[in-house]
Amino acid sequence: MPEDEAELRRLARSESLGNDERDRARERLWRLRRVRAEIGMREGGESLLPEVFLSVPTPWLWEGWTLPSSDRYAEEKAGNVALVRTVLEACLPAEPVPREVRAVWDAPDWDADTGIRRIGVPDVLRRLMPETRLVTRERMAAARAEAEVLAIPGAPDAVDSFVALWLPYVREQFADAAFRWIAQVDEVARIVPWAMELALRFVERRCAAEQAVWMLRWTAEVPQSEEALKRIAADPAVGADVRELASDGLPGS
Repeated sequence: MPEDEAELRRLARSESLGNDERDRARERLWRLRRVRAEIGMREGGESLLPEVFLSVPTPWLWEGWTLPSSDRYAEEKAGNVALVRTVLEACLPAEPVPREVRAVWDAPDWDADTGIRRIGVPDVLRRLMPETRLVTRERMAAARAEAEVLAIPGAPDAVDSFVALWLPYVREQFADAAFRWIAQVDEVARIVPWAMELALRFVERRCAAEQAVWMLRWTAEVPQSEEALKRIAADPAVGADVRELASDGLPGS
């Protein structure tokens, strides 16, 4: 595979090649460009996240999410628990995430049969906006432009459309990590019943649903968690995979 960027860009778009060949070209192009991705990017800009997110300085994708603390995990004091609750409430979408949007967000990173790495928009977002303070309109515009260079399928052409599709995904990553943090809280009285109620709402709106169910499973000794798992497992409006995850987490399963 040639390492010339122009040739790789041509191959990533070539309709004469199959999907696998285009994915291989896109991966090589990503490796070639990823070191350059932040060149010329400036600090500042129009923040796209509520202010509460800006108090969370750690990366929001893959690296995990923690509260300000000297340790990896923040102390379970009331202020930190309240902050997690506020962040989760800010992450909750007003309406269920459309299934076609979920399909875009949940596209696999790897082809299980060929082992080919599939470069997607989340890779670009993680590279350009590794911290909450960098989730800005300017960097979203740069991410859209980079997605175009990489010929990533389905990336909207207009910046506003790109932001509308992918900013809720960024919030979902916070919700995922917040549910993981809640599951480690030892003093369950601090999280009952609001965390269980929020988990139900996230599942209903198809946002961070699997991690919400895992939180309920990890706190299944709490009666409110068990009741929430039962409701999810029996709800025909919930996806089959999430229903099964909830059912498997019930005591005695």
